[in-house]
Amino acid sequence: MVRFINSVILGAVILLTLSGVYGLFLTFPSWMFEVHRLAGWLLIAVLPWKVAISLRSLKRRIFDGGIMVFVALLAAILTLLILVLGLAWGFRLGPEQLWLRQTAISWHWMLALALVIPFALHAWRRWSRPQKADILSRRGALRVLGLGATAIVGWRISQVIGEQRSTPESPNRFTGSRLDGYFSGNRFPVTHSLAASRDQVDPATWQLTLTGEVMNQRSLTYDQLLSYPQAERIASLDCTLGWYTIQNWQGISLSDLLIEAGISSRAYLVRFASVTGYAHILPLVEAQQVILATHVNGETLEHQHGFPVRAVVPSRRGWFWVKWLSEIEVIGL
Repeated sequence: MVRFINSVILGAVILLTLSGVYGLFLTFPSWMFEVHRLAGWLLIAVLPWKVAISLRSLKRRIFDGGIMVFVALLAAILTLLILVLGLAWGFRLGPEQLWLRQTAISWHWMLALALVIPFALHAWRRWSRPQKADILSRRGALRVLGLGATAIVGWRISQVIGEQRSTPESPNRFTGSRLDGYFSGNRFPVTHSLAASRDQVDPATWQLTLTGEVMNQRSLTYDQLLSYPQAERIASLDCTLGWYTIQNWQGISLSDLLIEAGISSRAYLVRFASVTGYAHILPLVEAQQVILATHVNGETLEHQHGFPVRAVVPSRRGWFWVKWLSEIEVIGL
């Protein structure tokens, strides 16, 4: 029984980690988020057995188990806190913001990342290799079916409760984020760690440079950018703080700029850099879908949203939407 429970927990945590990290970077496909939730409910389903096993083990090892006892306790506390925060966000329980102006869902994934090391240490020292009989025996198969059914029921009930507790003004997205701004122009939340100064993006002096593996490197002024044919894209900006906004973004297609500049056959990646030094890299195929937005829903981007230009990256989370762009570098192999 102990081997079976530990193996289920290990599998659930690995699945949660992989799907969770994926969700911090990408928003599609949507089923990845459902996999994450199902794995979470599988972990919840197995917790009563694990708690009973852990309490028996703790009584024997509390005074002679060394530092690994405290590592195990830390992993257990973090796991429970992560689950509680995830449920609180999904069920809309508690305040919108918690400690340090972070939401429950942002603490959920930050603590989950912090859990990786203590959990890995605990699993390395305590994990018992499962045997075929743990799963393939009649009893093992019944356990698997029972836990799977419990996880599915919990997942479905949580979906219903989440839908009932959402509001028409702020429905949930499949990522778990809540709507805050629907074709509202510049009226949507602002998140950044280091904002550009207004002097850095003065349109009289600011330029966007296109460098790297292109035939014709260039620097473009704000007025020159505005003279290009305008592209539009309705896209959701989805932030890991737990909100998303749906806007019609207008600007210049990066693909058009790259075609005009002439892409080298060695081109593979594209780096987007802000005047603040903040930067992200995308594969060339994905970067060609990017719009360099100068307007949102017909309004000129305001400073806090990235004026004069920000990257619109529909397939990625909001922290890839680099604001106050100053350089686009095409990187070759």
